[in-house]
Amino acid sequence: MNPTNALYQSLLDAYGHFNTALFDGKLPPVMFTVQRQKELMGYFAPDRWTSLEGTRCHEIGINPANMGRSRVVEVLQTLVHEMVHCWQYIYGKPSRSCYHNTEWAYKMIDVGLQPSDTGLPGGAITGQHMNDYPIEGGRFLLACHALVKSNGFNFPWIYRFMLPNSYAIAHQAVESSPLNTNLERIKTETAVVMSDFNPEALSDEAVTQYLYSSYQDILPKDTLVQLKPAPKTKSKYQCPGCQANVWGKAGLDIVCGRCQVPFDVI
Repeated sequence: MNPTNALYQSLLDAYGHFNTALFDGKLPPVMFTVQRQKELMGYFAPDRWTSLEGTRCHEIGINPANMGRSRVVEVLQTLVHEMVHCWQYIYGKPSRSCYHNTEWAYKMIDVGLQPSDTGLPGGAITGQHMNDYPIEGGRFLLACHALVKSNGFNFPWIYRFMLPNSYAIAHQAVESSPLNTNLERIKTETAVVMSDFNPEALSDEAVTQYLYSSYQDILPKDTLVQLKPAPKTKSKYQCPGCQANVWGKAGLDIVCGRCQVPFDVI
């Protein structure tokens, strides 16, 4: 299978599995795109595509630049997060663009993902920008285990260039979870991403640790390369008197006409 088909087939396989396991098979086929967008793990765009016969199709985008650094479970979380948006668009009442309302939040909880604006316990379950984390023993994690154990799921191709941590928003798992124990031992006992991956031989603990490891941890050193952030082309200046703001190239010498004082760089 060529690289394009292999990568997109893995997304199709995961979508089909979660559609059956978490949405009773009620979601329609979607168009997948792999796009690098800063500060996005993924997105859902309704009715973005049409066939020559006039049939419309929704789009789910996945950001490959975060896949290498993110845990496997986080990439699958992103997919299911966007699938909940798809479900709400078809069967519910979505709010204004990008806002995550209570209907979306309760559906997330139903499928086994706890919405949280911080990505950690105790965060708000609604808001403009939302993260989430798996509910231990919930339907999402059970479906993830079945996907790996029964279907031998993995992403066969990983984008080599990753955004630095401070330049991307990733779903956060609960660091204190018992699911995150013994990762180093499991990684040395099982080659879970490369060609040696034999899902039928993995214990439930090994599957869990595979889900909670990142490709950055598993792949050979220097396989993944981190992108350097683009240099700032503009600076923000503020008058210490009237608080007026100005944006311009770095190194400008600006004086406030009202207060007759130099602007500070902030």
